[in-house]
Amino acid sequence: MLREIITPSVSNHIFTLPESYYGKKVMVTVSALEEKVDNSKSYLTKAEEARAFFNSIQIDMTGFKFDREEANER
Repeated sequence: MLREIITPSVSNHIFTLPESYYGKKVMVTVSALEEKVDNSKSYLTKAEEARAFFNSIQIDMTGFKFDREEANER
Protein backbone atom coordinates (compact mmCIF):
# COMPACT_ATOMS: atom_id res chain seq x y z
CA MET A 1 0.00 0.00 0.00
CA LEU A 2 1.26 3.43 -0.88
CA ARG A 3 0.04 6.47 1.02
CA GLU A 4 1.18 10.00 0.36
CA ILE A 5 -0.10 13.12 2.10
CA ILE A 6 0.56 16.31 0.17
CA THR A 7 -0.52 19.94 0.16
CA PRO A 8 -0.98 20.72 -3.53
CA SER A 9 -0.15 24.17 -4.85
CA VAL A 10 -1.24 23.47 -8.43
CA SER A 11 -4.09 21.53 -10.03
CA ASN A 12 -1.95 18.49 -10.93
CA HIS A 13 0.49 16.38 -8.97
CA ILE A 14 2.91 13.66 -10.04
CA PHE A 15 4.06 10.87 -7.74
CA THR A 16 6.23 7.84 -8.36
CA LEU A 17 4.93 4.29 -8.00
CA PRO A 18 7.20 1.52 -6.71
CA GLU A 19 8.21 -1.11 -9.25
CA SER A 20 6.06 -3.70 -7.45
CA TYR A 21 2.98 -1.88 -8.81
CA TYR A 22 4.07 -2.05 -12.46
CA GLY A 23 1.60 -4.01 -14.61
CA LYS A 24 -1.06 -4.15 -11.86
CA LYS A 25 -4.38 -2.39 -11.57
CA VAL A 26 -4.17 0.39 -9.00
CA MET A 27 -6.81 2.58 -7.41
CA VAL A 28 -6.08 6.23 -6.70
CA THR A 29 -8.31 7.96 -4.16
CA VAL A 30 -8.13 11.64 -3.33
CA SER A 31 -9.84 13.18 -0.32
CA ALA A 32 -9.28 16.24 1.81
CA LEU A 33 -8.10 15.74 5.37
CA GLU A 34 -10.63 17.25 7.75
CA GLU A 35 -8.37 17.20 10.79
CA LYS A 36 -5.13 19.00 11.14
CA VAL A 37 -2.35 16.43 11.43
CA ASP A 38 -0.50 17.06 14.69
CA ASN A 39 3.08 15.88 14.39
CA SER A 40 4.25 18.06 17.28
CA LYS A 41 3.59 15.41 19.94
CA SER A 42 6.48 13.09 20.45
CA TYR A 43 6.14 9.32 20.81
CA LEU A 44 7.07 9.59 24.47
CA THR A 45 4.27 12.07 25.16
CA LYS A 46 1.72 9.79 23.47
CA ALA A 47 3.01 6.81 25.45
CA GLU A 48 2.68 8.77 28.70
CA GLU A 49 -0.91 9.71 27.81
CA ALA A 50 -1.75 6.06 27.10
CA ARG A 51 -0.11 4.91 30.34
CA ALA A 52 -2.06 7.52 32.35
CA PHE A 53 -5.33 6.44 30.72
CA PHE A 54 -4.83 2.74 31.45
CA ASN A 55 -3.64 3.44 35.00
CA SER A 56 -6.87 5.34 35.64
CA ILE A 57 -9.05 2.31 34.85
CA GLN A 58 -7.12 -0.38 36.74
CA ILE A 59 -8.77 -2.25 39.60
CA ASP A 60 -6.93 -2.63 42.89
CA MET A 61 -6.54 -6.40 43.39
CA THR A 62 -4.51 -6.28 46.61
CA GLY A 63 -5.90 -8.66 49.19
CA PHE A 64 -7.90 -10.65 46.61
CA LYS A 65 -7.61 -14.42 46.77
CA PHE A 66 -9.22 -16.65 44.15
CA ASP A 67 -11.46 -19.35 45.65
CA ARG A 68 -11.90 -22.20 43.16
CA GLU A 69 -14.58 -23.88 45.25
CA GLU A 70 -16.68 -20.72 45.30
CA ALA A 71 -16.24 -20.29 41.53
CA ASN A 72 -17.37 -23.89 40.85
CA GLU A 73 -20.46 -23.72 43.09
CA ARG A 74 -22.65 -22.56 40.21
